[in-house]
Order: sequence, then structure tokens, then C-alpha cells
Amino acid sequence: MQIGLIADNEILEAFKGDKLNLVSPVTLKQTLAYIFTLIGLTKYPDENEFAIIEDYIRTSYPKFTLQEFRIAFKMATQGKLDCHVDHYEKFSPKFISQVMNAYKGKANDIRKMLQYKQVEELPVPKLTDDQIVDFSKKEWLESKKDDFNRLFNADRVFDILYKRGDIKINPETIAETLKIVRADNLYRLNKLSVLEAKEFNKQIKNEDYIETQCKKLTIVRYYENLSD
Repeated sequence: MQIGLIADNEILEAFKGDKLNLVSPVTLKQTLAYIFTLIGLTKYPDENEFAIIEDYIRTSYPKFTLQEFRIAFKMATQGKLDCHVDHYEKFSPKFISQVMNAYKGKANDIRKMLQYKQVEELPVPKLTDDQIVDFSKKEWLESKKDDFNRLFNADRVFDILYKRGDIKINPETIAETLKIVRADNLYRLNKLSVLEAKEFNKQIKNEDYIETQCKKLTIVRYYENLSD
């Protein structure tokens, strides 16, 4: 199974990039031009709006890097972050915050899992397969366990468990898992606002997104069986 996600190590590498409060105005504007193209913005901010946007980015996210900023909007555009990407031709501080706050959760998960200390440029620790699975299992079993979608690092954990033979899949189990995922998505869809439902409906039509959900549910059911 292949999932079109930005690799975690790309985000880890971005942690070591150029802090947003230190980059030159020219460099920041070049990045903004890239992002505008990425999200399909056709009405560019005027000079005064640019000044406000630049000040907001530098003061609100000084410890994030320019590279992280680019990745955040790339992930949001790909539907890999829990946020909307409808900008209504306005690259406003509110829109920026929506994307960056969603990215912050993903970045913090990676820092937590790998015990990454952003204030020091330490080598990224190399975890064994057992450590990766144990961390994932502990996180789930000690959580509220109310939503399998919250499981982190599902692609890597699934690959480990499947290669070790701990997880068995066949046409019947795949069909059953897919049925549960679709029913859960329909339940969630009916609870969302009109705008949120429209965005979520796009997500669940993405085969990669559904595949990741199926992996998460399969892993969760495996963990639950171990705890019985």
C-alpha cells in the first residue's frame, strides 16, 4: 500500500531550516508567491496587505521555519491536514492561522515521538521497529480510544506489523474494515456543518485517505485484541 503523504523525515529536516522571524523580506515573498500558486490564489495582496501579512507571519510563528511554512500549505492543499483550504481569494491572517495551527499538531506529534528538541540541532534518534510499534500501542491504549482516526504514524506501524505477520489481511477482512470506515465517515459527515461536510466529503473520496483510515482501524483492532 502506498500513501501520498509528505514523509515525516521531510518535516524533521524542515525543523532545521530558516526561522521565519529571521528570513529576508525577499525570501519570504518568494515563498509566499510559491504558496499563492499552490493554493490557487489569483488575487494577490497589495503592498499594504503584504506588509500586514509579513508582520503577522514573523510575529505569530517566529520559531517555525520557512521550510515548515511551505510544507504546511503543501500538506493542507493535499488534504493531509485537518483544516479547510478555501481562501475565498483572501490570504488573511485567519486563513494562515487555520493552516499553521493544523500543521502545528502534526509537527508536535513528530517531535514527541522522536523526542526531538527544537532548541538544539540534535541528531534524529533512530528507533527500532519494536520501539515504533510499542510507542504507537502505548499512545493508543492510554488515550480516550474514541476515534481510530487519531492514531499516529499508521503507515509505518502497519508495514511493520504486516511484515512481521502480526496483522493478517484477506478479501473478507478488507471488505469488513472498509464497511466500518465508510459507516463511520457517514456518521461524521452528518454531524458536520455544511462547509465542513463539503470539505470532508472531498477527503473521503480520496482513495489514499480511505486506505490510511483502513490501516488505522486495522491497527487499533489489533491493539484492542492484545489488551483483552
